[in-house]
Amino acid sequence: MDVHESPNAMTLYRSLISAPLLALLMACGGGSSTSSTPVPAAVPSPVAPTSAQLAQICAKENPLIADAAAQTTLGTVADEKNWIQAYMNERYLWYRDIPQLNADDARYNVTSNGALNLVRSVVNYFYDSLTPLRTATGSAVDKFSFVIDTASWNGFVGSTDWGYGWMVKSSSASGVRVVTVSYVYPGTPAMASGIQRGDRIVSIDGALASDASTQASATFAEGLSPTRAASHAFVLSRAGTTLSKTLQASAVSLQQAEYKVLTTSAGKTGYLLFNSHVPGAENILVQAMTSFKQQGVTDLVVDMRYNSGGYLAIANALAYSVAGSARAQGQTFEMARFSDKRSAENYAMKFSSQGLGNQLYPSLNLAKIYVLVSGSTCSASESFINGLRGVDLQVELIGSTTCGKPYGFYPQDNCGLTYAGMELEGVNAKGEGGFSDGMAPQCAAIDDLSHPLGDPAEGMLAVALKRMQGLSCSQASGLAIGAASLAGMAWRDDSVVVRPEWQNNKFLAR
Repeated sequence: MDVHESPNAMTLYRSLISAPLLALLMACGGGSSTSSTPVPAAVPSPVAPTSAQLAQICAKENPLIADAAAQTTLGTVADEKNWIQAYMNERYLWYRDIPQLNADDARYNVTSNGALNLVRSVVNYFYDSLTPLRTATGSAVDKFSFVIDTASWNGFVGSTDWGYGWMVKSSSASGVRVVTVSYVYPGTPAMASGIQRGDRIVSIDGALASDASTQASATFAEGLSPTRAASHAFVLSRAGTTLSKTLQASAVSLQQAEYKVLTTSAGKTGYLLFNSHVPGAENILVQAMTSFKQQGVTDLVVDMRYNSGGYLAIANALAYSVAGSARAQGQTFEMARFSDKRSAENYAMKFSSQGLGNQLYPSLNLAKIYVLVSGSTCSASESFINGLRGVDLQVELIGSTTCGKPYGFYPQDNCGLTYAGMELEGVNAKGEGGFSDGMAPQCAAIDDLSHPLGDPAEGMLAVALKRMQGLSCSQASGLAIGAASLAGMAWRDDSVVVRPEWQNNKFLAR
């Protein structure tokens, strides 16, 4: 392995290491005393300090220091770049492929109005450290590693969002951008304002969604994904009717799960809408699975079409709850494989009935479930599917191809920025994984924004219910395409959930 070190890093390494002199004993023989020429002491090569030794040494120009997860000491931008280099060399799954960077390059010492732009400098350094490798289809091998300010990361993990309490999808299939509300979280300003799934956003603060000019795009983007507290004027369209709404952007708490029991000709079917594997979701997940058990559901639909991932421990506990103790007890949910230098850390995460917060999940003991998926179904959600398939529970996917992220990480704060270099690849009990191009559905279906989620008439849920009645995929969806035709292909929905790419991840608790 070649470990590439910048000149600045080597200077720092040498200043931290003292090279002890080694005493050399000369052998004496025959009882006689002889003199010899002194041999110079061997000077060992400098040893690079670890990321732990370099952590939280922050440049005075860093505006995020107050959000750091641990006590900081004052340093320079070079110190923060040295930490990134050590962190990536130690933990990055593709550490062998890290490009050799010149830390003195202007790209890593960005100035704005004559002052150092610390955040831009270290963010550039981090992203340029990622592997340049490409998959067979030409996409980046690592399109998931990221860095985000720690305050935003903590808000995401805490299930809060800066906005209005909705999700929106964007599509440009017609050549014109169309932005539509796809989900409204319970108890949020958006719901209180009467916003509904399927409402199309025509304009924000006078800027049309279809206007691609720089100024209009910036105005629309700030209103759609606000970065500060402010009110914004929306014009929406609902079934041909124009609506005007004024919404106040604020920190909103998000309920990440909903559930109900549907009575059909096939019996009682549990419907679980699950949007994010974050700690705040666990109480409702346990309530949902307990209710399903008490009501004797015979079929289950888990709606993960918008679930971008989160804590793997929650995916594990939910999977255990679905499969039950007879099938899952003692079995591997996911095998975590690190790089070759960390192979001793490889471990099998066993199925567990306890989630991240040690809540006890009930067992449903099902043999088959239906999971609603889309290109916004990522990481921990894919692990949920893959883990169940590893213990021979049938998981039928309905929708469009998932995002394809078999990798995970431990979040790491340094100086108010949370870094997420991908550290491991997950496979199931059968050794199956490697779904970088996504998981194709058995039944193709497009997200139906004309009906509420959980409505039996909603397109994707309707297909699942028809499949329970014995209809084929093509009969259930009304599309002349079924599982055989879908094999090996990516059936993708053009519309995508508007959210930061970094949220499409799975991560582990230390």
